[in-house]
Amino acid sequence: MTAARYILKVFVVMLDNQFQMFLFHLTSLLTTWFPKTGAWFFNTFIPPIGGNKLLIRHINRKNLKIVQSVKKFDRILVIPDIHIGDAILAQGGLKVFKDFFPDARVDFIVKKAVAPLLEGNPNISNLYPVFNGIVFPSENDLENVRHIAAENNYDLCYNCSPFFENESLFPHGQKILNYVTIAPQIIRNEIDQNNNSHIAFTCYDFADRYLSTNHKIQRTEKYTGVPLTLSDKAVQDAEDFLTHSRISPKKPILFLNPDTASIYTRMPHHDQVAILKKLASLDCSILLGVGYTAKNIENELLEKMTDEEKSKITIVPPTVSLDAYGALIDFCDVFISGDTGPLHLAAARKVSKSGQHQFRNKTFVISIFGATPPRLSGYDSTNPLYFGANQDVLSKTYVSESPCRNITCVNKMAKTCKKVRCYEFLNTDVIFSDIKTYLNSLSFSSN
Repeated sequence: MTAARYILKVFVVMLDNQFQMFLFHLTSLLTTWFPKTGAWFFNTFIPPIGGNKLLIRHINRKNLKIVQSVKKFDRILVIPDIHIGDAILAQGGLKVFKDFFPDARVDFIVKKAVAPLLEGNPNISNLYPVFNGIVFPSENDLENVRHIAAENNYDLCYNCSPFFENESLFPHGQKILNYVTIAPQIIRNEIDQNNNSHIAFTCYDFADRYLSTNHKIQRTEKYTGVPLTLSDKAVQDAEDFLTHSRISPKKPILFLNPDTASIYTRMPHHDQVAILKKLASLDCSILLGVGYTAKNIENELLEKMTDEEKSKITIVPPTVSLDAYGALIDFCDVFISGDTGPLHLAAARKVSKSGQHQFRNKTFVISIFGATPPRLSGYDSTNPLYFGANQDVLSKTYVSESPCRNITCVNKMAKTCKKVRCYEFLNTDVIFSDIKTYLNSLSFSSN
């Protein structure tokens, strides 16, 4: 067995969920006890192995062989992860196949809740909104993948989820291109500090790299990111919410999403209070999202506000549907969030399902990161190492200081750190200053 094959085998074994949980628990213990030393150890020894150039070349040859073995590309299945944000990001995988094969049938399996954000996307031939798992796929999710793959006789399955690696889910002999095998290249990008590593970009670029060796692209428009395809009802619901809340378009509208799915990606309470208070000092309206993982986080923030500050803040309740939430973001001048699904809703380009509505697509998207690698899912149009939001204005990423940030933080769902040091110091003054500068460049007299 060659060194590359051995490293690949180790990497594949690490994808096992139970082993992942055990391994990342050990890494969490080490950085809890020795934050700086532990971070140095992981960042020094893991990247050269995980981002080994021999491994990358071996994986590229293997993937190229898989794609070249596909005799025709008439039926393609794209499988994202089960989470809402991942389904939004994986739309790049739909576009790349349609760019090469415009007449192909390209199907997409997603979580039920995300379907209203995707229906009408011309790159989707058949949308299967069947996933219902929370953190990991449920047994029903696994069975649905198995059933859909077996029923439709796909020429290729583009698997963008690490949770559907079991080949028994697919018919015998099924050609599968696994996006997760890009991981060593992503690690290499971090070592060399080059190339675009954002998930929304690499979902497209990963497949494009192999298809372009033997096939000619048919649609050549530049890939700038993913869309949200929204209905007229979603737009009307968003407008009704703003009208009912007496929010005027003649002032800036700022949206703070305080919650994330993980404590390692959620801004600390004191930083969120500081940001809210700074925003409330402006002549503006502020929308405040509610907590789903961190229950009641919105009210805990409001408790720290004065009456005058509270008068500028409107909570966006959970009764606002997900597609209306996406449409509501388009009315906002600034959207602020940690690493979570709503961040990707904000960054996506809003497209009218009926063609009757003209979206602004002028939301300044601000990504605030703790320990998770910001280049994988943060948006920054001012930094060539990042991917910009699919909006017609700038986007920026801000990364907090952390003594123990290291490569293992990429798997936030498996980390078990007792003390959260992801946001040791976040410079909220810089964030606020950039927001003020941006708002000063706008004119609201014509809104």
